[in-house]
Amino acid sequence: MNIRTSMYRIVFLMIALPFLLFSLITTYIYSSGLQNALIESLHVVATTHVTEMTDFCEQQKDYMTMIGTMDISRAAMKGSLDKDLCMYLDNMLYSRVESLSYLNTFALIDSDYRVVACSEEHSTFANDGIDSLIKSMRDQDFFFSDILIDGQGNKTLVAIARIDEHGETLGYSLMEINLDFYEGIRERAELWNDATFYLLDGRQQIISAGTSEEGRDNFVTSAAERKDYIKNYKSIDFVKNPQGYFQYKVGGKDYITYYSNVKYTHWLVLLTVSMDNYLSQKYVYYILAFFMISLCTILAFRIGSFVSKRIVHPIKSISSTLTDIRESQDYSLRVSVERKDEIGRLALEVNNLIDYIETENLYKAQQRRLLQQKAEQDALTKVLNKERISQYLQEALDRHCSENTEMAVLFLDIDDFKIFNDKYGHHVGDQVLLFLTSLLTRESEGTVGRVGGDEFLVIIEKPDNVRSLDQCLRQIEEKAGSSFVIRGSDCCLPIYCCIGAVRIDFAVVEGETLSAEKAIGLADSAMYRVKNNGKNGHLILEYPGSETANT
Repeated sequence: MNIRTSMYRIVFLMIALPFLLFSLITTYIYSSGLQNALIESLHVVATTHVTEMTDFCEQQKDYMTMIGTMDISRAAMKGSLDKDLCMYLDNMLYSRVESLSYLNTFALIDSDYRVVACSEEHSTFANDGIDSLIKSMRDQDFFFSDILIDGQGNKTLVAIARIDEHGETLGYSLMEINLDFYEGIRERAELWNDATFYLLDGRQQIISAGTSEEGRDNFVTSAAERKDYIKNYKSIDFVKNPQGYFQYKVGGKDYITYYSNVKYTHWLVLLTVSMDNYLSQKYVYYILAFFMISLCTILAFRIGSFVSKRIVHPIKSISSTLTDIRESQDYSLRVSVERKDEIGRLALEVNNLIDYIETENLYKAQQRRLLQQKAEQDALTKVLNKERISQYLQEALDRHCSENTEMAVLFLDIDDFKIFNDKYGHHVGDQVLLFLTSLLTRESEGTVGRVGGDEFLVIIEKPDNVRSLDQCLRQIEEKAGSSFVIRGSDCCLPIYCCIGAVRIDFAVVEGETLSAEKAIGLADSAMYRVKNNGKNGHLILEYPGSETANT
């Protein structure tokens, strides 16, 4: 071997080895970056759908708890509801079922598992499965069951909420929900072309599975083919790691599955995607690396620089953008890579995914606002309910106390409303409640709330209206007695009511706080004095002070 040959070999090694190492490192960084981007994207998609399902669960929990804690529902669970009100409660549950396509049945049961109200015909006692369902709740106040199968072989899910009173269980609120709602979540999922969505219950039964375009009722591979998957799946401690991912092989292909649990359930969301389609490009770069060893060092470094600039940096940009979105929850961020190759398509898909999530977040925020509004409103009159008007009253008392200004609180009760309902029917009674709601809002220019069947609380804060309170109450009595006309007829009926009012001057009691409970009690006391004095009138109390005007 002469020196020239040795030099050629040394030069060859000096060119080939650095370039080979550079190419391998570049390919490794590219592959790792792509895998991280895939994992981040799967995490974002899974989190979006888990959040949607959790929000859905919480909406049902809030509504079921609200229905269960209504006075009429508590009375039904205690067995103190007459037949007409039981029918009214059944109809209310039936209307809820009719308004929601995903809802099959809505029922209330007492602590002895007697069905006290239901949206459909029912037996006296709930079926035997209710006992195991309640045991599955453990110490939770709300729970979604695994898949249940009825006598006709139909699959369904049951949501159950515990209704307590003074620390003891009064009964339960139950909803039977069909699986179509979760099929809709799968169909709306923004998945990659070969990605698969699975929603499994605690017994590994499929609630919903498939791609965005096609649903599945079972796994497409046998247990033997999924041996590596099952091994990795069983090795996961879902209590310590409720979210994460694992990799495995099926049929010689590499797959990655991201999993996450769902609050209030024993369910798991699984997103599965094949890694081969995305990682196969690294083999192209291995071949390119060996091929380019025969070229000069400058060309090798230029190619390495090109690979780094064209592949590693865009992947890092995608991964960095997804990380920033996850940490800041700012879904206005977008991947800035604009190319027409695979990386460009990946960036476009990621941006489309972020667009979808941003739209969904806006939609869910709007839904939460609507739900909050419904939770604070009386279902019939659309004014504030008892809980919200009491909260608003305390806020108003604190505000006027700090400003040393006047305000007034009215408590109104319709005279002989039950007799009125029995004589003219509940539909006319509902018209009366709506009429009074409109009249009180218009004449008092205050905040109106319904605190009972025929009882209203009004908070007046405008100084002129507070000072002319007696005149305002006379106008309300006059118009209530002469302006109500039954809808669809020319029949005009007088509405008589007792109004108790308390006018509070914080300038006189400077620095003294007043609770909403006490203010309501004063107005209620004044109302009962009117009622005991012959009904149909009003009485105004001054705080501090005494009675100033009555009728």
